[in-house]
Amino acid sequence: MAQILLNFAVAVLIATAFLTTAIAALRGQDHAVQKVPIKTNRRHHPNA
Repeated sequence: MAQILLNFAVAVLIATAFLTTAIAALRGQDHAVQKVPIKTNRRHHPNA
């Protein structure tokens, strides 16, 4: 019984981690696309 419960717990953790990573990636793409040009523009102004 202990092994079954541990296997189930591991499966739930893996599924949760996968979903969290997928959601973070989907949300992170939009933010990353917006943040990168802003950071590069800020870096170019002091250098120029």
